[in-house]
Amino acid sequence: MNHTSILFQFPQEQAARVAYDTLAELGYDPQLHEGGRLHIHVIREDLTSALEIVQSHGGELVESEDGNSEVESMACVEYGLDSIPIPAHLVNEDWVSIEENGQGELTAWDREQAEVRELDPDPGAYDTFEAR
Repeated sequence: MNHTSILFQFPQEQAARVAYDTLAELGYDPQLHEGGRLHIHVIREDLTSALEIVQSHGGELVESEDGNSEVESMACVEYGLDSIPIPAHLVNEDWVSIEENGQGELTAWDREQAEVRELDPDPGAYDTFEAR
């Protein structure tokens, strides 16, 4: 079975023991070493949670001596470091820009009014029911 072993260094052995207990509770199968070192095998576990647990106890990732970038690439995939997230509410193909209509750019006044409309979408109509 192919899995990745990640080694962490802690400033104090007590911090490594606390992180060990937390990781063991969550099923990461950690291994405690002398000198405040701890390693885990990542098979199907959540890498983000393991890194957050280790960092919350003061642990740091120890670089491998052979220059293996597998851990780094796993972190890039887990955190989405190679992508630029664009929220879906910002993408809408139905919106037609002013430039496409041939009207040119907005004036400063029009830009300000558009910002105000975004911040306060209420048209001012109070035709629902009376609030008491």
